[in-house]
Amino acid sequence: MSDAPKTRPFILPNRQHVTKEPDPGGRWSAQFPEMIGYSSQGGGKVPADFGWNTNPKQWQEELTEQTLAARFEELRVLPPKKEVPVLPAPTPASPTK
Repeated sequence: MSDAPKTRPFILPNRQHVTKEPDPGGRWSAQFPEMIGYSSQGGGKVPADFGWNTNPKQWQEELTEQTLAARFEELRVLPPKKEVPVLPAPTPASPTK
């Protein structure tokens, strides 16, 4: 590697002028119709009267190794085993002279 100083990359402070992208604030444009910006992401508020119908974390905590093994045995379907081939019985060897 050389000891020459590395040049700093040139970064435009406002690249939208060059790339013709919409601004990062998320204003819709016909050029990028599927753009999701800051203004189109929603407020992230949950209503005060919202209630969960299920609790998956509780289900996970209630699972034990035995219940998981039982469910696995119910779901596991194996194909029938093939018979192991058997070698034919050896024939008596001919007497050596």
